[in-house]
Amino acid sequence: MEESQRQEAVVKIQAERSFLGHPRGIGVLSFRYMTNSFANYGMMAVLVYYLYAAVPGGLGLGKTDAAQLMSLFNALVILFSAVGSYMADRVFGIRGALRLNALVLPIAYIVLSIPGLGIPGYALSMGLLLFGSMISGRALDSLTGKMYAKGDKRRDGAFAITYVISNIGAMIPSVTGTIALISGYHAAFALCAVMSTLGSILYLILERMMFGPIGAEPDDPLPPKARKTTIAAMLGIIAVVTVALVLLFTQGILTVKSFSNMVSTVSLFIPFGYLVYILTSPKTQPEERKHIFYLIPMFISSSIAMLVWYQATSILSIYAETSVNLVFFGHKVTPAIYWTLQAVFAVLFGSMVTGLWGKLGNKQPSTPAKMGIGTALYGVGTLIMVIPFQMYAPGVKASPFWLVAFYALVIIGEAISYPAGNSAASIVAPAAFSTQMMTVWAMGLSTGASLSTLVSNFYREGHESGYFLAIGGVTVAVGCIIFLLSKKLAIGMGFREKQ
Repeated sequence: MEESQRQEAVVKIQAERSFLGHPRGIGVLSFRYMTNSFANYGMMAVLVYYLYAAVPGGLGLGKTDAAQLMSLFNALVILFSAVGSYMADRVFGIRGALRLNALVLPIAYIVLSIPGLGIPGYALSMGLLLFGSMISGRALDSLTGKMYAKGDKRRDGAFAITYVISNIGAMIPSVTGTIALISGYHAAFALCAVMSTLGSILYLILERMMFGPIGAEPDDPLPPKARKTTIAAMLGIIAVVTVALVLLFTQGILTVKSFSNMVSTVSLFIPFGYLVYILTSPKTQPEERKHIFYLIPMFISSSIAMLVWYQATSILSIYAETSVNLVFFGHKVTPAIYWTLQAVFAVLFGSMVTGLWGKLGNKQPSTPAKMGIGTALYGVGTLIMVIPFQMYAPGVKASPFWLVAFYALVIIGEAISYPAGNSAASIVAPAAFSTQMMTVWAMGLSTGASLSTLVSNFYREGHESGYFLAIGGVTVAVGCIIFLLSKKLAIGMGFREKQ
C-alpha cells in the first residue's frame, strides 16, 4: 500500500463514529479488554486462596508467601511488559505483537486448569502469562490511542469506554469463586481459559478489517537481521533465567520472601531508568522531552495509588476470608465476591464519571487534576480501614460494610484517575516510543506492586491501624499535591484544554 493510500485509510478509520461515537475498532478492542479482564480477574480472585489451600485442592503454601507471590507476579507482569512494548515498537509491530499474545494467553490458563500439575504447573502458567507480556507489552493501550488523530477530544472517552467494558469482564470473580467452592479451583481456571480463547479468536478474525494499516508495522523498526537477533536473544535469556531460578529455588538458596524483596527493590528503579532512556534518546524531540518531564509527578501519584490497590489484592483479600463475616441469609459466600463488587463499582462509577465529563465538556477538571482527586480518594479509602481494626477484637468477624466502603472509595478514585493517566501518557508519548511510553506509564502498576511487597514486610497482626493510617495518610497527601500543581502540570505537558 502506497503511503498516500495508507494515510487515507488511517484518516477514514479514525473518522468513524459507528461504535458509540467512536471507530468500530474500539468495539473489537473493548471485547478484547473484557475477555482479558474476565480471564485475569477470574483467576487472580481465587489464585491467592489456591496458593495457600491444603494439598491436593491447593498448593499448600503459607499465607505470607501467597500474598507476596501475588504482588510479585503483578510487578513482573508490568516489568516484562517493558520488553514487550519494545518488541511491539521495534520488532513485531503493535498488531503483530497482539496477534502472538492472542495465541499464548489461552494456553497459560489451560495449563493452570489441569489438575495434578502442582507447583510446576503453576510456575509454567505464570511463566506463559509473563511471556505473553514480553511479546506485546502495552500494545492494546497503544492501539487504542492510535485510533485517534492528535487533538481528537474523543480519546479520553475511548479509554473510559474500554475501562468500563473491561470491568464488565472483571465482574466474574464471584462466579469463579463460587465454582472454586463447589467444584475446585481448576474448574474455575478452566472457565478463565474459555473466555481468554474467545477473546483471542474474535480479535484474530476481525483485526485486519477493523484496523487497516494502523499499527501493522513497527513504529521504529529494527533492520530485518537485527529483528531476528533480538528475538533469539530474548528466547535465550528466558531459557537461562528459567534454569537459574529452578536451580536456586530447588537448592534452597532463594525463598519466596527473599526473591520477592529482591525483585521488588530492583523494580522500583527500572521505570525511572526507562524514562531516562527515552528522555535522552536522540529520537525524542525537545518538545516531547519537556512534556514527558511534566508527566513524572503523575507517575509518582499513580504508583502510590497502586500501592493501595495491591494491598487490596493481597493482604485485604486474605483479611476478607479470615476476618470478615461472609454469611448472607444463612449461606456462606466466596470472599472473591469482593472482586466482583469492585467490577460492579467500576462499571457504575466509571459510567457516571464518563457521563459527567461529557456533560461538563471543556469545564471538566484537567487531566492532572483528575489524577490528584483520584489518588486522594485511594488514600481516604485506606484510612477507612483503620476503623474496623479499632472496633473489632481479634477473632471477631468484622462487618462486610468496611470493605464495601473501602472498595467504593478506591474505585471512584480509579474511575477518575485511571483513564486520565492512560490518556495523558498516550498524548505525551514521543512518536518513536508510542508503545514503550505506555509501558513506562503502566510501570506505575509494577512500582505500586513492588512498594506493596516491601511495605508488607512491616505488616504485623495487631498493629493494622497504624499500618493503614500511614499508607492512607501518605496517599492523601500525594493526591492533594498533584491537584494543587495540576495547572502547571497540564501546561507543561502541552495540553490545550482551557485551564
